Amino acid sequence: METQISLAGNVGTDVEFSSGPGWSLARFRVACTPSWRKGSEWVNGETLWMTVRTSGQTALNVRDSVRKGDPMVIVGRLRNRSWQGSDGQRHEAQQIEASSLGHDLARGVSTFIRPERVPAFSDDEPLVPDGMVICELDEAPPQSVPPVDDEAASADELEDTAVG
Repeated sequence: METQISLAGNVGTDVEFSSGPGWSLARFRVACTPSWRKGSEWVNGETLWMTVRTSGQTALNVRDSVRKGDPMVIVGRLRNRSWQGSDGQRHEAQQIEASSLGHDLARGVSTFIRPERVPAFSDDEPLVPDGMVICELDEAPPQSVPPVDDEAASADELEDTAVG
């Protein structure tokens, strides 16, 4: 049986993202601090810090959407991670493998943008966008590509000089 957990809290770290061929992973920490009214004042309890991990398309969406300080609602499986440190001691930490997450709309507003679906590729389809020139290894690159000055070129300038 899986242990499902849901929590609401604030993102306490920048999102760490890594990817490779066919995989992506995002990780961040979230702080959950219970609070209650005691007389006329609010009292904060002890803050619980949890590591949140997600993979695949969700990791890409987290990379592009989640920022430090954002209020979030997270649903996922509670996992126990254990490892042996360089000092030989055994360490344990709980983390959440998030299956669903989003901004906490009780604490602000958000806009949802559905990403464009990318069709699945078959073995006989090229993995390049339409209009892009493919060079064989023994060919010289097309002459219409202007040289790029790494210090002066921005991402927008590079898009404008794409071969096509």
